[in-house]
Amino acid sequence: PEGGPPLPEPWGASRRSPRIRQVTLSGPVDLARALRAGAQAASGDFVGVLGAEDTLAPHALAEVALALGADPSLDVVYGDEDRLDARGRRTAPFFKPDWSPDLLRSVDYLGRLVMVRRALVESVGGFREGFPGAEEYDLLLRVSEASERIGHVPHLLYHRRTGMVAQVSQEGRRALEEHLSRRGEDAQVTVPGPGRYRVRYAVKGTPKVSIIVPFKDRPDLLETLADTLLTKTTYPHFELLLVSNNSTRPETFALLDTLTDPRVVKRTWDFPFNYPAINNWAAGQATGELLLFLNNDMEVVDPGWLTELVSQAQRPEVGAVGAKLLFPEGTVQHAGVVVGMTGMAGHPFWRLPDGPISTPFGHTEWVRNWLSVTSACVMIRRPLFEALGGFDERFLLCGSDVDLGLRLNAQGLRVVCTPFARVVHHESASRRTDAIPEPDYWRSFTSYRPWLKRGDPYYNPNLTLLSGDCDLRRHAEDGEALAVRTLAHEVPSARRPSTK
Repeated sequence: PEGGPPLPEPWGASRRSPRIRQVTLSGPVDLARALRAGAQAASGDFVGVLGAEDTLAPHALAEVALALGADPSLDVVYGDEDRLDARGRRTAPFFKPDWSPDLLRSVDYLGRLVMVRRALVESVGGFREGFPGAEEYDLLLRVSEASERIGHVPHLLYHRRTGMVAQVSQEGRRALEEHLSRRGEDAQVTVPGPGRYRVRYAVKGTPKVSIIVPFKDRPDLLETLADTLLTKTTYPHFELLLVSNNSTRPETFALLDTLTDPRVVKRTWDFPFNYPAINNWAAGQATGELLLFLNNDMEVVDPGWLTELVSQAQRPEVGAVGAKLLFPEGTVQHAGVVVGMTGMAGHPFWRLPDGPISTPFGHTEWVRNWLSVTSACVMIRRPLFEALGGFDERFLLCGSDVDLGLRLNAQGLRVVCTPFARVVHHESASRRTDAIPEPDYWRSFTSYRPWLKRGDPYYNPNLTLLSGDCDLRRHAEDGEALAVRTLAHEVPSARRPSTK
């Protein structure tokens, strides 16, 4: 502002560089006005914001130029970022996924550096006053309404000073509410934590949900599932379709006789076990508008879990929605699926504590987009499931859920995982984890291969594929190489001792 303190070096010498322009404003100045003035004075094709105490990586603008050269249609380019402590040491890297619209509604994950086509900034009205501290978030939400040609450079291009990250949750909430209103989406926004948002989409009507649960005996698991689901679920309109597959124990049938709730439907499918086939058959028996495929080793702990899944699954741009699954001791079992992780596909954040923990990839308290979610708990609209032909029955046990997610993405639909539907998963209590049929490995490799080589867009190539802890990557192999190694050394036939 005019009459303000002198600019520090090197800004004080800015007049000596033709690439640096100084804009002086008179009168009271807030950040929005300063940003508007800077954008209006800019002459470049793309504009971005650099904090006064922050630092660009030396190669940052070169990386942006390379991305635009590779794809001139991009309107937005953003990079990864880290922090600078008081001694100038780099710490706390945040490696971001590629464009993830639902994640942007949970947190301003784009952060900095973000370069936006100047003409697009002008066309959406530029930086607006009235959102102090959330001016950039408000602009990016409006930009995302006008263009989804958004590119990601997976390199650390921006270094923030520690303590300089704004967490103006209420101003960001208002910007997000206006964004949803402009898009005609009936939703409310709350702030569950600093810098985090929860979008509660309104449920349209009360569509019937068919909850499909295949099982073979294990009455102990089935009793826990049925009791907690029927007594704790607040969503009013569902049927629980229990499908017995070659059950033989008297205790199982005795339990079924006690399940007299009118919402419980009992069916039998006594054929050799094939997970996709039994679920496809059960879907044909269902009467609901929405299908929820659910494992028998689940325990409902969140009364609103089904309402949250319904509200997400009704969104026309969403193809499937999964829940956050927790191990009984409270660590994360599932918060999404990464293709290429641990050989074929794996679960990020696996066995990490639940909650807003710190990893280079963030945490599980954000709604995220993924290539797939596990079919241990996944909801999909019935007409869409039927149009896709259901699960691919060439799989026997594992892989058909990931394949379904890939087919949904190929149709331009989003796969969402929401942390606001939590279910306890007594994983594999009903089967051995080493019992995956060998044909499923090969079928998975065939289905996933296009993504194994290019990388999962909803993960980050700087993060490890060897485990689900989202730590930094210290290996050279890509997803395809890890999958080939799995096929060569870990499938049942590869583990058999030589007969020579």
